[in-house]
Amino acid sequence: MRSESIRASVSGLLLGLAAAWPAYSQATADGRVSASEADLWQRITALRELPPATTLLDDWFDVARERRRALVMSLGLYLTLYPGGAHRDAAIPLELDSLFELSTLQGDTLVALQRRAAEVLRAPPSEAVLHEAAYWGTLIESWQTPRVTSGPTAADPALDARRSELYRAYVDRYPRSRFAPRLASALFEAAAARDDRATMQYALAVLRAHHPRHATTAQVEAERRRETAVGQPYWPELQTIAGRPIDRGQHLGAPVLIVVWAGFDQASRACVQDIERFRTEHPELRVIGVSLDDDAAQTADAGRVLGLDWPQCNDGLGWGGTFVRSWAIGRIPYVLAIDRAGRLIGLAAAEDWRSLAHQAINSAAN
Repeated sequence: MRSESIRASVSGLLLGLAAAWPAYSQATADGRVSASEADLWQRITALRELPPATTLLDDWFDVARERRRALVMSLGLYLTLYPGGAHRDAAIPLELDSLFELSTLQGDTLVALQRRAAEVLRAPPSEAVLHEAAYWGTLIESWQTPRVTSGPTAADPALDARRSELYRAYVDRYPRSRFAPRLASALFEAAAARDDRATMQYALAVLRAHHPRHATTAQVEAERRRETAVGQPYWPELQTIAGRPIDRGQHLGAPVLIVVWAGFDQASRACVQDIERFRTEHPELRVIGVSLDDDAAQTADAGRVLGLDWPQCNDGLGWGGTFVRSWAIGRIPYVLAIDRAGRLIGLAAAEDWRSLAHQAINSAAN
C-alpha cells in the first residue's frame, strides 16, 4: 500500500510537470521567472527523496527508479527553461548524480551519463560544474579501461595502473576540486600497496596544499605516519581520566603497550582481560589504555569490573579523539607497542598483539 502511494505521488509530480510546461514557458516569456523557477525547483527538491527504508525491497527499487527518472526529466526541464537560473550550479551536478543512480538502478550502461558529462565539459558554466563533469568523465573512463586477459591475476595491476594514471591527471588539473581529496586518497592507497613512495608523497602534498583541514587529509597523514613512525622514538601525549599526563620518565627502559579499546565493545573487553593476564605474567610490561567510551566514568567503571590495573585515558571524543585520528585507527581493540629504548615497534589489531608484546619485552634498552 505504501509503495503504491509513493508511485502515485511520483506520477502526480510527473503529470504536474507536464501540465505546467506552458505556464513555465509563459512565465519565462513574460519575465516572471522567479516565482516559476522557485516552483519548479521545489518540485525537484521533492523528487530527491528516496522511498523509506521500510518499503519492501522490490517495491523500493521500482519506486526509486521512478523517482530518479522523474528527477532527471525535471532537471532537464529546469536547465532548458532557466539555463542561467539561480540553481544552475546545483542542478547540473544533481543531474549527473541522478543519471548515475538511474543507470545503477536500471542495470544500464553509463552512456547517458557519459554523454551528458561530455556535453557539460564542452561549455561548463562555472568552475565547480567543470569539476563535477570532469570527475564523472574520469570515473567512467577508469571503469571502462579494458582488463588484461593474458592470465588469471594479470588484470588487476594493469587496471590499477591505468586508474591511478587517470586519477592523477584529474588531481593535477583540478587540485582544488571537492573530489580531489577522494582521488588523492585512492592514489595514496594504491601507491602504498605497491610501495610507491614518490606517489604517496605526491598525493599527500596535494592534500596538504589544497585541502589542509579536510578529514581525508588527516586520514592520509595518519596512514603515512604509520608507514614512517615504526622504528622511531615515540611517546604519546595522553592524560589519564584522573587528569594526570602519562609521564614518559616513569616508563623509560620498560616495554609498553598502548591499547585502544572501549567498555561497550565485547571484543575489547575480552582483549584487555587477556592483556591484563599477560601483564601479570610479565611484570616488566607497562600497559596504557586509551578508551573510546562516552566519558571517563564509563571507562573507570569498565576498568574496575574487568580488573584492569593500569592507567586509562579518555578524552570524551570517541572515534574523533586526537590519538585515534592521528593513527588512522578504524577498529578496536588496537595495540601499539613501544620497546625498551622508547621506539615504536609496531601497530596491530587484537589478533596480533601478543607478537608485538613479545617483541617489546625482548627488546634491548638502547
